[in-house]
Amino acid sequence: MNLPDVDVDEALVAPIDSVNDVYEQPHGRVHRFVHMAGEYFRLPDPVSRMAKLDEALKDITVRLMHRDPPEQFINGTRRERKGEGEDFRYALTCWSKFMRFTGIKVRDTIHYSFNENEQVLSVEKVVPYVRRSD
Repeated sequence: MNLPDVDVDEALVAPIDSVNDVYEQPHGRVHRFVHMAGEYFRLPDPVSRMAKLDEALKDITVRLMHRDPPEQFINGTRRERKGEGEDFRYALTCWSKFMRFTGIKVRDTIHYSFNENEQVLSVEKVVPYVRRSD
């Protein structure tokens, strides 16, 4: 169905991970996922489990592979309750500072991987959001 007079825009809320693959490596697993940048960044549950954040909050190494040359820094994590009587979910701290530092904008699409062995979250690719024109 084609409705040329209807203007549909993208949602402002970051969607659930669109790619959610775990690859077995000889010395650990790598979890790859794609996420739309929003006002905050919650780690996917498989990444939280691989980082063992349920045992203790800790800093995570973030590697910016999409930059030339690649950069690396340490970022903190925080715990949030999913809902009344539910488990916790985990997020990166200082997300807006992270976005400014990396040049990522809200609604950009970011390709990540988390290496369980190295305990490193890598930003592999950033696809800038482009507003559709009529």
